[in-house]
Amino acid sequence: MSADLPYRDPARPVEERLEDLLSRMTLPEKVGQMLQLDARGDLDDVVSTKLAGSILHTSPEDMPRAIELAAATRLGIPLLTADDCIHGHSFWPGATIFPTQLGMACTWDPGLVEQAARVTAVEVSATGIHWTFSPVLCITRDLRWGRVGETFGEDPHLIGELGAAMVRGYQGDGLTDPTAILACAKHFAGYSETQGGRAASEADLSRRKLASWCLPPF
Repeated sequence: MSADLPYRDPARPVEERLEDLLSRMTLPEKVGQMLQLDARGDLDDVVSTKLAGSILHTSPEDMPRAIELAAATRLGIPLLTADDCIHGHSFWPGATIFPTQLGMACTWDPGLVEQAARVTAVEVSATGIHWTFSPVLCITRDLRWGRVGETFGEDPHLIGELGAAMVRGYQGDGLTDPTAILACAKHFAGYSETQGGRAASEADLSRRKLASWCLPPF
């Protein structure tokens, strides 16, 4: 595709660029943009054949290759890359690793949590990743649940305050900041309230419990 096409011109309004790009896309290309696929398998298949718009769990060795493959597709739409950078860029060798969220919660210090997230964002953005699946805003009230250490604990107010601090750290002065990364509050409200503490299992929640405990952090 020619570099002077309207959708490739950063000086044009975003809406105009989007309309031009959508008018050129085939149905498979549109479907591909709605996919986020694991990049630990066949990268050529994920990016060049399935035309995935987003990938996750990309290794340091594969990141340059993924960017090149996306640039070589018919429309050259850049990838949206993501990973679980929940207490530092833990999948990247040599990155700074911070305590888990439960450890951070013991500080009761939103400013310190924000600083940790800011350092994480600077390191993550330098590796070509745009998006982290963090912070975890699940509430912990059953110690049998296997993901307790990923949370900020049992208090909805503290979870909300520390989660907001983490988002501020990740996103910095705004997503136009080259050192900012996109935060993603997770998991779906009530995810941690499963019966018997089983992961990704049935959760029997009343509306009152959902509204009083699970939703406030979000």
